[in-house]
Amino acid sequence: MADRVQAVDRALDLLEEVAASLEPLATPELARRAGINRATAWRLLNSLEASDLVERDPATGRYQVGYGAARFARATDLGSLARRCRPILEELARETDGSAYLLVDSARNLLVVDEVKASGPLQIDLARVQVPLHCGSVGKMFVSTWTDSEVDEFLSSPLERFTDATITEPIDFRRTLEEIRETGASFNYRDHHDDWCGVCVPVRDRARRVQAYLNVTKPTVRTTRADLDGLIAPMQRAAAAIEQAITAR
Repeated sequence: MADRVQAVDRALDLLEEVAASLEPLATPELARRAGINRATAWRLLNSLEASDLVERDPATGRYQVGYGAARFARATDLGSLARRCRPILEELARETDGSAYLLVDSARNLLVVDEVKASGPLQIDLARVQVPLHCGSVGKMFVSTWTDSEVDEFLSSPLERFTDATITEPIDFRRTLEEIRETGASFNYRDHHDDWCGVCVPVRDRARRVQAYLNVTKPTVRTTRADLDGLIAPMQRAAAAIEQAITAR
């Protein structure tokens, strides 16, 4: 810690505050939130702007994350994220007696960052199974983050039925999305296959934007729909721990 460069730390603090705000902020407010004097914040923001990491609106003087940040995002090693979160997934798998998964959105594709399989003899491995969005707990949570027009486009095509529990009516699917937004949890109980069920909760950033998806999947032969409700609390604790892990500097 003694080797850290103060100017770099302060610049990163400012960048964190820009990213954490849902609305662009001006230098005085960013300086206040980062605990930096205005003159220093102004100089550091100029440097960040020169690297396209932040973008300043010339009309309002307010800052938002710049396109340059996308260069780093594209080069991100998901293995680093997996290493940070692995102990949390392992503990969640033990606590829930299910298979735990961490997923992220990449260009509208859900990618499994890491998985920890259940320790019992009955295991469900969905890491390489393509589950339609309207059938899986993660897929439904994912769609719940979309805009109304994006949902309209998704529902413009018929929803395929896989089991008698599959939601195929647009009005029912929209109602499910509203429940997910209100409760912060998504469920699949035999929606795609009679043998498995699952729960999903989001991992969010400081601005409450969804950054990743945490899922636990279990076999239905020893899991009731009511049992899934009992998984929410440990999953939310795990999601909070992951949020801390991925924002720590």
